[in-house]
Amino acid sequence: MIDTLFLTRSPLFQNLDEAERAQILMIGQVRQVCAGEVIFREGDAGDGLFIVLKGSVRISKRSATGEEALAVLNPPAFFGEMALIDLAARAADAIANEPGELFFIPLQDLRSLIEVQHKIALKILYALCEVLAQRLRETNDRYMSIFTIAQWGGANPGGPLPVP
Repeated sequence: MIDTLFLTRSPLFQNLDEAERAQILMIGQVRQVCAGEVIFREGDAGDGLFIVLKGSVRISKRSATGEEALAVLNPPAFFGEMALIDLAARAADAIANEPGELFFIPLQDLRSLIEVQHKIALKILYALCEVLAQRLRETNDRYMSIFTIAQWGGANPGGPLPVP
């Protein structure tokens, strides 16, 4: 049995009223994941978004040196939301860090719902903009930290300062 209060804790759905959250619950489904299970790979079609109910999920990119973790998400984080904005392929891998439970909301069902329920659409898209703006700020801060370290950390002693 799923604890339906998770939607009230999710940044994406916390502003929905009870009836609106019920509509989200009707289109979603709970998925069990095992530690190390690949939820999706970079390049896969974006078919929906996920909310972490239990456990944790690692968002990562593959590089020549191996896997680079971008984030580790714990409840009530969500991921895969970029599929709501564009129809591009997945931008990173999502891998279960430990056994857990996810709530999957299929993209087509969510799009159909927000096309008809404009009030729900406005609330979800506004919340999504808030989260994406926060993530962009955090990325900017990380970028500047890396740039500062590269610039002043002796990466190029005596040479010109690196330009990003």
